Amino acid sequence: MERKVVLITGGAMGQGKAHALKFAENGFDVVLADMQDPEGEVFSGTVRELEKVGAKVLAVKCNVTSDEDMKVLFEKAWDTFGRLDVVVANAGVLNFGYTWELTDAQVQKVIDIDLIGTWRTDKYAAIYMKKQGFGRIINISSTSGMYGTPKLATYCMAKWGVRGLTKTLAQELKGTGIVVNTVCPTKVKTPMCETESYVEFINDLTGKDFKNWQEMYDGVPFLDVEDISDMVFWLGTSRAAGKFSGRDLALDLGTLQQ
Repeated sequence: MERKVVLITGGAMGQGKAHALKFAENGFDVVLADMQDPEGEVFSGTVRELEKVGAKVLAVKCNVTSDEDMKVLFEKAWDTFGRLDVVVANAGVLNFGYTWELTDAQVQKVIDIDLIGTWRTDKYAAIYMKKQGFGRIINISSTSGMYGTPKLATYCMAKWGVRGLTKTLAQELKGTGIVVNTVCPTKVKTPMCETESYVEFINDLTGKDFKNWQEMYDGVPFLDVEDISDMVFWLGTSRAAGKFSGRDLALDLGTLQQ
């Protein structure tokens, strides 16, 4: 039986790596795109882990803000494997600041990567999946794309936009055999959260005084990356998840009920 293929942006570490491992452990070959160098310690380490569980891996240095990079990424993936069963638009960044403090550069960076980068991923995913007449596209948004969060305007704007993109593309792909859905996680234990600025953000948000990210993880509920990967894998492979499109699936730890 021909092995299925998943393509993941932002795949060298964090959520992207966890998604890649989940698919690889279940018989998928993997296309990993990241701004890091595939020969670097982090990216190459991820590739080795995937290969150990039997996956064939195509690792590509790719900037989701570059149309040429993304065009080449999908061309290489198609030329290598001849199919794309699942595409996960995972690449993302965040920054902090009250709306009136933000600079154009801060806003543009997050919009370019988190929103326009997702659109660019979806664009090429749709082009190639339409050739084969099937596919699953999974966009990673956030619970911050479902409600406002102080000092997180750039991220909220981008992640709300991802949800709008998903719903539009789902309408456009009706009847093609391709479905597109969004996963909206709350706070997740990833390197993106293990910074001084993120701890300060959580302290401001909660009124706590955590000294480091280890204290923060102990004091505030966070998802593990595997929690999200389980949902992403289900969306990408299950018969049931092929029956709906344009939906938001929140992994919110109850935050939407507050």
